[in-house]
Amino acid sequence: MQRRWIFWIALATVAADRVLKIWVAATMVPGQSITVIPGVLWITYVLNSGAAFSLLRHSTGLFIAVAVVLLAGVAYVAWKHVQLPRRTIWGLGLLAGGSAGNLWDRVVTGRVIDYLHFRFWAVFNLADASIVIGMGLLVWEYWNRQEANQNAQEGADGTSDG
Repeated sequence: MQRRWIFWIALATVAADRVLKIWVAATMVPGQSITVIPGVLWITYVLNSGAAFSLLRHSTGLFIAVAVVLLAGVAYVAWKHVQLPRRTIWGLGLLAGGSAGNLWDRVVTGRVIDYLHFRFWAVFNLADASIVIGMGLLVWEYWNRQEANQNAQEGADGTSDG
């Protein structure tokens, strides 16, 4: 799969995240909660100046720096590799899109708009979910490559665990 898809996936992620955050901010007040699926999912408007679970509150500069470095890293990988595995493309695109979505909020207001709320978990947003899914895909691809390399090496050595 070609690297340009990283950009398109990231752009779609940022756009969807912005639309949802704009809708939440325009139709709700902070702290307000709307039931989507009774007993399961709510839209709850939260302004978060920290990271996940409101950790490191008021560390906006740190979060901006981390997001910029992460986006630069994704751009570097995309620039260095013309062809990448599909899972890697999706992982990098979601990671970049989610990071850019939250970066936008931090640069503009110093806080991130969170809105997805399963009562057993902290309130989060589409950007956060994209970051987690993107990282999961990258880890999955890394593990599969490590296993494939190990199997290839064992086959070349004539060794086996069995």
